Amino acid sequence: MSGQVSQVAPSRETADGSIGGLVDLIDDDAVEEAVGHLRALIRIDTTNPPGNEIAAARYLEDVLKSEGLDPEVLESEPGRGNLVVRLKATAPEPGAGPLLLTSHMDVVPAETDRWSQPPFSGLVKDGFIWGRGTLDMKGMTAMSLAAILALKRHGVALRRDVILAAVADEEMGGEKGMGWMVTNHPDLLRAEYALNEVGGFTLWVAGRRFYPIQVAEKGVAWLKLRAQADPGHGAIPRTECAVGAVAEAVARLVAQQPPVTVSRPQRVFLEALAAEVPMPAGVILKLASQPWLADKLVPVLFPDPDRAAAFLATMRNTANPTGLKAGGKTNVVPSTAEALIDGRVLPGSSTAELIKQMKTIIGPVSKRLSVEVEREMPPTTVSADTEMFRVIAETVARHDPGAIAVPYLIPGYTDAVWLSRLGVKTYGFSPVWLSPDVPFSKLFHGHDERVPLDGFAWGVRCLFDVVGQMVAVRR
Repeated sequence: MSGQVSQVAPSRETADGSIGGLVDLIDDDAVEEAVGHLRALIRIDTTNPPGNEIAAARYLEDVLKSEGLDPEVLESEPGRGNLVVRLKATAPEPGAGPLLLTSHMDVVPAETDRWSQPPFSGLVKDGFIWGRGTLDMKGMTAMSLAAILALKRHGVALRRDVILAAVADEEMGGEKGMGWMVTNHPDLLRAEYALNEVGGFTLWVAGRRFYPIQVAEKGVAWLKLRAQADPGHGAIPRTECAVGAVAEAVARLVAQQPPVTVSRPQRVFLEALAAEVPMPAGVILKLASQPWLADKLVPVLFPDPDRAAAFLATMRNTANPTGLKAGGKTNVVPSTAEALIDGRVLPGSSTAELIKQMKTIIGPVSKRLSVEVEREMPPTTVSADTEMFRVIAETVARHDPGAIAVPYLIPGYTDAVWLSRLGVKTYGFSPVWLSPDVPFSKLFHGHDERVPLDGFAWGVRCLFDVVGQMVAVRR
């Protein structure tokens, strides 16, 4: 895999002349420093489980202390470190609550033998930084660090507090990270707005560039299907057995997902895209919001199966089999078989509705199965009619002329679900410029995770521009 990009990220020289001012504080040296911090963070193996985020937290602590800042590192349990640092407003504006820049330091496991480059090397090759966490989401940690350092070093007068939080355990649900912080140290995190992961990447549709900004995310419904039947000798086949019931259920769920139900956040997203792309893509997008057409038309818009699957996952509840357990001896028919189901629930839906949809798909064999809810997290939504979203949209348009920021529903969950308990309006905006040949959705949790150097540099400047507009004293 060569990794060569076919197009180059917009430069500050080619962008609209309104870029300047505070963003000029992020010069080439600051970008190079951010690249160095990202590479260093990648080399710290924070695979969860077990996490060991304390090593990354201590790295950040050392950097921040060397700049005269006073970070706090809090461990939810030994080795599970969470870091918070705050820049206080120097000229507080009435009604302006803090801005929280948040990221998680843990990463999902990497199958080293399936990568073309070592996953914890931070290698720079073919115009990319390679490694687990470049996109999810140590890149945001490094960009947020660059923003905090620039504000501090240049003595920018602040109208609101700026908080940087780098937490543990997001990949396993956040109980030892953001969830623990919200429960035990809420005052460290209370903010008016937060910038978090997933949104802010370049989405190419029919030759146009969009930047999805996460305003909503699906809820979690992790389920266990269990079948029980009489055990027996492996030499005697049975027409009804626990393994067969679970296998049939899983096969049906793989072959068919719940029906398309376009939620309000996703309808706004589809309408925004449809209004901007040329014919016939605009018509296809409008028609794709119809439940009976979506599965046929989305692959027309996105011939890449991974992109089509990611897009469709935002348009329905999903039930994805992720684990099987049964038996232990080849010659024994087991009495119990189980399947793990990663269920994700749209805003406005519920776990109960998902289970009902699953039973319809599974058919008669569902009567032989019990369903246990192992974990639930609610969907989250936030309005796009805020100062924060307007600043993001305007900034994206300056840094990538012709591009459009659009509100977006993501198919996964993030730490936004925890921050919503504090009333924080959280947006997914971890900006990175991507050429159309970079398979963004495939790289998240996938092999050969990587970020283009020029796209990351673009993101460092774009994020700081947004932060500066939101926190600096108005001229």
